[in-house]
Amino acid sequence: MKNIIIAINPLKDKGNKILDLVLEKVKKVFTDSKIVVLDSYKISDYDFKEEIDIIMVLGGDGTILGVARELIGRSNAPIIGINIGNLGFLSSVEISGLDMAMDKLKNGKYKIQNRMMLECNLAIKEIKNSRNALNDIVVARGTLSRMVKFQVFIDGKRYYTFKGDGIIIATPTGSTAYSFSAGGPFVYPDVDVITVTPICAHTKGMQTIVLNSDSEIEIMAENGEEEIYITFDGQKAIKSNKEALIKIKKSKEYAKIVLFDDYDYFKVLRTKILNNSKECEGD
Repeated sequence: MKNIIIAINPLKDKGNKILDLVLEKVKKVFTDSKIVVLDSYKISDYDFKEEIDIIMVLGGDGTILGVARELIGRSNAPIIGINIGNLGFLSSVEISGLDMAMDKLKNGKYKIQNRMMLECNLAIKEIKNSRNALNDIVVARGTLSRMVKFQVFIDGKRYYTFKGDGIIIATPTGSTAYSFSAGGPFVYPDVDVITVTPICAHTKGMQTIVLNSDSEIEIMAENGEEEIYITFDGQKAIKSNKEALIKIKKSKEYAKIVLFDDYDYFKVLRTKILNNSKECEGD
């Protein structure tokens, strides 16, 4: 590997102790590599003139999501998440397994999995915006506002109209996040589908629907004079008043995630989400 970026969440390592440790181990294994250290919150400032072989992200799931969004249209470098956060569901390795991770990277004992992303086109107050997400795009009411009326269309055909607190459009990667909390299903990461899940729907008939990834979802959200928020991966939000017309579809870009040869999705699911790993011997 010629060019390596280490993107660290400074809030998780205020004294740079973790960064210094990682740098020491990376330099020991990749002796001839050029290593650039970036603040994960400022990665958008980097010019990416050189082709990057890998981006090591030090943080939690939120840090990985933020970096993945910033790479769109700028670099197709794969991401290896090194968890120094809390959950770390998207991470490739815990910080305690860093030595093993460096050895596997050097010896090619890994694969790169393409993770679907979403693209959202907005028409708010005659201003057109486009945003992307790796986990989900959520359309929801403001904190103290009334329920929102949602009209949902799929590929130009009316699906359903309901009132509720919000609606979650999720990728398979995001199926274990907010969508799961709202009653949506787990979806294996490389399955090519999009899920649409209501949040506190006032109509019982409105349940999660699983769509082919080629589907385009159009949402008309109406909330009178009160606020509507469109949120990307739970991090970036756009506020709209009155009515919002939101079009969501699969992005042409993918997030590339490094997975090691012993990666076991179901073990990670049990350990990180279901918290059921102790029941199974040999884990």
